[in-house]
Amino acid sequence: MLFGRKPRGERGVLLVPVLPGAVLRSAELAFEREPALEREPASQRVLPVAAGLSGMLALIAGGVLLFDRGSETKHPLAVSPLTVPGATPVVPHAPLIPPKPIATPVVSAAARAQAAAVKLAARLPVALESAALLHSGTTVYLVGGSTRSGAPSDGIWQIDARSGRVTSAGRFIEPLTASAAASRDGVLYLAGGWTGEKVATGVLRWSPGQSSSLVTRLPLGLRGAHAAFVGSTLYVVSADGAKAYAVDVETGSLSPVTKVPPQLERPTSNLAALAAALQASG
Repeated sequence: MLFGRKPRGERGVLLVPVLPGAVLRSAELAFEREPALEREPASQRVLPVAAGLSGMLALIAGGVLLFDRGSETKHPLAVSPLTVPGATPVVPHAPLIPPKPIATPVVSAAARAQAAAVKLAARLPVALESAALLHSGTTVYLVGGSTRSGAPSDGIWQIDARSGRVTSAGRFIEPLTASAAASRDGVLYLAGGWTGEKVATGVLRWSPGQSSSLVTRLPLGLRGAHAAFVGSTLYVVSADGAKAYAVDVETGSLSPVTKVPPQLERPTSNLAALAAALQASG
């Protein structure tokens, strides 16, 4: 019996058929070709047959093939391309999902104007909130105010709302800061304020290219007051809200009031007014 080692794989039996008749027939022919020989006893004639059978069994045993078929042995055609030796392994990936674009924050025109007003205010020669402000077309005028050293100024400053350029536009009648201010028909009105020596009582009128003039005087000086127009009437309210006056700018008449108009309850800051002017000018 022959044994052969094979890689682990299928096990099976391969039989090589051998016709027994061929062996027996050869024995009979050999017996017939020798007629002169004395016939052997029956016990002796069995030996050739047994030998033939033994030879046949040996041939059958020699034809048995043992082979293994294991789970680790694969047919060459069944080898995955991903496991071929020497080949670059290919790792399957999930479908690529493009990242979502980052949304750019939308900045409103008002927010841009507000930011521009803050930057512009930092470059002005006077504190913005301490000056009187007049918006005329694409130009903003600042009258008076406090300098960086804190002193009242008599300067008039012109701001180009489109370019942000600041230039001098002349001198006011006197240094004045922290006055109440409101405008109507392109004319600026200033009430009270601080001159550096006293609290002012005058209500003054000023327009670009013109000299200032006195409209009337308040019963007492006011500093840090606020003002607004309601129709043709100028209302002036003290900083603490205890005093309020109505001024007819056409006739110069003045009278105390006890009820403050809504416009004066929510005064507009100079920064907001400057931002609105910048936005309107594009």
